[in-house]
Amino acid sequence: MQNNFLKHIILIFGLLNIAQSGFGQSYWFGLKGGVGANFQNWGDGSGSSINRDPLFSLNGDLFVESYDPNKKGALYASLGFHTRGSSARYFSLNNNFQGLQKYKFNNIVLDLGAKKSLGGIKDFIPFFILGIRGEYTISTNLDNYSDYGIYFYPHNDFVNHFVYGITMGGGFETQLSEFYGAFCEFSILPDMAYQYDQPPIQNVTEPYTGNTVNLAARRVRNITLELKVGLKFLRKVEYID
Repeated sequence: MQNNFLKHIILIFGLLNIAQSGFGQSYWFGLKGGVGANFQNWGDGSGSSINRDPLFSLNGDLFVESYDPNKKGALYASLGFHTRGSSARYFSLNNNFQGLQKYKFNNIVLDLGAKKSLGGIKDFIPFFILGIRGEYTISTNLDNYSDYGIYFYPHNDFVNHFVYGITMGGGFETQLSEFYGAFCEFSILPDMAYQYDQPPIQNVTEPYTGNTVNLAARRVRNITLELKVGLKFLRKVEYID
């Protein structure tokens, strides 16, 4: 487990180093993190769907951003760890609330895009961002439900490890000195690919009654709302004749 974690950290730093080399000599770099509200729509393949409760999670990214002394806009690349998923309430036979079943998909996220600064506020500069994302699922918690009944609950056999989507958002940033600043960012992240794609399955044992049931298709996309704060630092190169 520790070896896999170390490999992911090395991958993050390696890809960010490649990304910043394309931005030129001067660039911003930093880290950002915050909370996410994760939603999933569990379609059944027949036109109806089940909207589950949100799953709240923490997330974090390392990023690089091109340097624009005129503060009109920039290109950015970020790489980090995010948990996607949803939760479902479950009840006892007498309809008493028992708790939440949480379905977690732990993803490494690469986000590439553009950032546009807007004028109008002296100390806090508003901006908006638009980007594309690629995500790789490194683990889930679906094995926690394997004892309840094979395939009755979501199963790792049907997890898509590669998903992609877009990033839209905005925020405010302030420059605390020439070489560092802080910002607050809100973003909406809808996926365009299925995180989970299970075909219909027949004759599955229902774990509570022991009866066999036919399961409809489960095709699940993620949509996430994220609120982050971050710090950025300037690596500035000046040429002297």
